[in-house]
Amino acid sequence: MKDYYSILGVNPDDGFNVLKKAYYRRALECHPDRFGGSPSKAENFKSLVEAFNVLSDPPRRARYDVSRGLQESAGRETLFECDDIDGEDPVLDTLADDILEEMIVGNTIPRDTTLQTLLMDLERTERFCMFREGKNLFYSGRVKQAGSVFSAYIEHSPGNILAHYFLGQCFVRQRRHRQAASEYLEAIRIGAGRHPPLRVPRIRNELGRLMREKVGLIARLRALCAGTGELEPLSPEEEARRQVNRAIRNILKEERRLRRSLYP
Repeated sequence: MKDYYSILGVNPDDGFNVLKKAYYRRALECHPDRFGGSPSKAENFKSLVEAFNVLSDPPRRARYDVSRGLQESAGRETLFECDDIDGEDPVLDTLADDILEEMIVGNTIPRDTTLQTLLMDLERTERFCMFREGKNLFYSGRVKQAGSVFSAYIEHSPGNILAHYFLGQCFVRQRRHRQAASEYLEAIRIGAGRHPPLRVPRIRNELGRLMREKVGLIARLRALCAGTGELEPLSPEEEARRQVNRAIRNILKEERRLRRSLYP
């Protein structure tokens, strides 16, 4: 098994900011563009990207540490009670969709890119790192700070479904259920507009659970959805698109204003 901590030059108890600085430092040492496309440097850079990709993602890092027999460090403050800490259940339709969403949406790069080519561009790396920073804050329990990061990310990449989902998760943990529902609805709307459409069943299920458990929210959304029924997975996709659009039309403006006031 590769020692990702050694490749990145960090310690097992180092947090995200240390990882990020180490990645940039090491990238300058082995970025292929700085060495005339050297094959050996390209391999080193590929290993570096692989290490950073795993260690900067809390669920993947947790699984990696378990496989290495490492004890969790108090310095990382990982909260394993987070629902999806195992990272096996995709947020979108498949794990491949999750990976593409995180890598590509908001970066305007070709679909045939790889993580390695993405991280060769420092500007795109900053966007990628911004998302990973939000995830690290979220999984460490600092949901208000995480919400600020995801909200800022959405300002740059409003079409990223994962960002809306994680911001919704931040709102749920702060008991701001209306705002959470707004983010889930926006994620569903974006997914329905993709080609081919994404059904995002996990997000639909979490929205349904939120509606069932919060009586005030149920009443509000039922009034807005007048005659559309509950937001369960629907077919055909065009019908889902129309229903979701009716539900969110009157609340998105208000919730965006609230989001900016909560996360200036």
